Parts: sequence; structure tokens; C-alpha cells
Amino acid sequence: MKTSSKALDKCQVKLEVSLDADETRAIVKDVEKVFLREAQLPGFRKGKVPIELIRKQFASGLKQEIERALFQKNYAEAVKAENIEEVALVDVQDIKYGDEGGSFTATIDVKPKFKLPTYKGLKVEFKDTKVEDAAVAEQLERLRVAYAKYEDAKEGETVADGDFVQIDYEGSVGKQKILEINPEAKVVGEGKGFWTQVEEGRFLPEILDAVKGMKVGETKDGITAKFPKDAAPEGLGGKKATYTLTLKAFRRRLLPSDAEFAEKAKAESVEKLADTIRETMEKNAVEQEAVRRENQAVELLMKKVDFDVPQSQVRRAMDGYLQELAQRAQASGLDASYFEKNRDKIVKDAEDTATRQVRLWYVIDAIAAAEKIEAKDDEKGKKVVEFILANAKK
Repeated sequence: MKTSSKALDKCQVKLEVSLDADETRAIVKDVEKVFLREAQLPGFRKGKVPIELIRKQFASGLKQEIERALFQKNYAEAVKAENIEEVALVDVQDIKYGDEGGSFTATIDVKPKFKLPTYKGLKVEFKDTKVEDAAVAEQLERLRVAYAKYEDAKEGETVADGDFVQIDYEGSVGKQKILEINPEAKVVGEGKGFWTQVEEGRFLPEILDAVKGMKVGETKDGITAKFPKDAAPEGLGGKKATYTLTLKAFRRRLLPSDAEFAEKAKAESVEKLADTIRETMEKNAVEQEAVRRENQAVELLMKKVDFDVPQSQVRRAMDGYLQELAQRAQASGLDASYFEKNRDKIVKDAEDTATRQVRLWYVIDAIAAAEKIEAKDDEKGKKVVEFILANAKK
């Protein structure tokens, strides 16, 4: 057997294999023996059909089996002879055989050759995971608010943060009412008996600010609000509106006392609850910082490399990525039209993500080999990143 190989683009090698006449005849003879043993034709006992008749009656099947045997019996040896680091067999072409010998050509995906980047001494930012007292207090207050009660306001009471208010309002731009400019802008144009909570993000901030301190039955004029240029109803972008506001009713938010709060939260005391919140926040902060550092280390490492990777592995990674994307889309309610509309971008993003992932696998493997880091495949990446972080500049 004679072999030769030639490097192609995208981590592929073209392998050419040729066999002399004796090697080819041996393969043909072995295949014909099987046909002789198994072939059945009318008028002949099994195993007694003449070879000339077999060659005629089973020409197509015989040819296929000889070609298959010629390839299978020599492919692995040829790969070894050419020192090819095979990843996947992509294609087999031109399998030929005859009196003068046999041959075939194979296209093979191979492992990439690349220079291992510097991975020791990466400048990774190590952030403090300390949880400030103010953050604990804020989280504690959010939990207290979750246990709040609401009751109708008494006569003379004024609106405060967290209360639910019922308001009438109408807005104009200059002398023109908002609904005259855009009849579809109903929420920001006009409201009758509209309920909202005095809390950031619930409604127009200028209206929420204005209603604070008001009593039931009071009216305020000249409340101004400017619409953003890029995120406003049609015809209102960048314009200043003036509102009239009347408070029709409101329900006061009553926060629980410390004793009630602790009881509802099933804690010994508010102080004990704060300690529990701190412990949880500290644990989360440590875990989040660990993930952030790992991601940063990987990003710094990947900026140092750019090499081709086997496309067969990229396709497998793409399949996994797209399958996961489809599952997430189904769970979130996206329909097929979204994928049709954004197909090209989705496929391009999937290919880029898969290529980067395959490239990272090779870098991880190379570092693990260089540092003699032994781990199972599903743990190797974490072990290598831990090594990088342990040797990083802080």
C-alpha cells in the first residue's frame, strides 16, 4: 500500500491510497469467497454457484462489497501511516479497483495545529464580595413591603410612596390634546378612574411625583412631562406634555411592625432575619463573582487565539446550540415566524458560537496536557480555568 496526504483548508486533509495488483486481488478474492459461500441461484446448491455466474448475476452487489472492503481494510492503516490526527471522516471518493490495482481518496477532518497562548499571568479583576449594610437593609425593606397591607385612606390623609391611587388625568401638547395627536396613545393621553401604585416604573414618573402629598379630591394643573425621542408613541417623541391630575381615591400602604414582620417571615426577630439575608447575599455574591472571574479568564484567553477548527465538530456544536435555542423559544412562546424572519442571523450566530466553543475545547485540552491536569471531560474546563485563575495577576 502506498499513501500520500495533502493539507486542505479548514482543518482538512486529503488522503490518497493506492494498492498494488496483489493486494487488490486478495481483497477481491476474499469478497468473492463470501459470495460463493452464500449465493443461491435456481438449479444450484448453496455454495456451488460458479464464480463466473456470480460475477454476472451479482455484479452490482459484488462491486459495492469490494469497494467497501478495499476502503475498510486499508483506511485505518493509511491514516496511521500518514500520522493523521483524525477527527472525522468527511468523504470518500474515487474508489477504484482492477487488474493493475486499487485506490481511493478520503477527505478527513483533523485536529487543528495552533500556538498555545500565554495563559499564566492573565490580568483578571478580582472584585470584593463584601455585602454592605445598606444592601442588606434594602433587601430587608423589600421583604417587609411584600408583607404590607392596604386600607382605604382616611379623610385628610395624603399620598405617600407605595400607596395605590385612583386618578383622573389628561395631557396636552401645546393647545392640542394628546389623544388628538395620536388616538392610540390612550395610556399616556387620558385616564378616568385609573389605578396605579406610587412606585418607580409603574407609570409616568412626573405623574407619580405630583400625586405624592395630595388629598382625595384635590386637583393639580401644569404638570409637565417630556417624552423620550426614541421610545414614545407616534407623534409624541421628544415633545413636552402638560397634564391635569385629580386624585379620586387612594389606599394606604401599611408596613408590618417588626414583630409582625418577623412572624410573617418565620424568623425569631428582624435582626435574625437580617443575618439570614446577609448570609444568602454573601453566598450569592461569592458564587456570582466566581462565575464572573471564570468568564473573564476565558474571554482574555480567547482573545489570544484565532485558528480554524474542524467543521464537523462545529456542525455538531451548532446542532446542540440550535436545539437548545428552539427549546427556549418554545418555552417563551416564540412561534416559527420569528425563526423564518431571523433565519440568517440565527444561523450566523449559531455558527460563531459553535466555532468559538470548539476552539475553546482545543485550547482547554492543550493547557490540560501542558500542565498535566487530569480530569473527566465534563470537569476538565473548570479545572483548567481554576488553574488559570490561580496563576492570574490580581
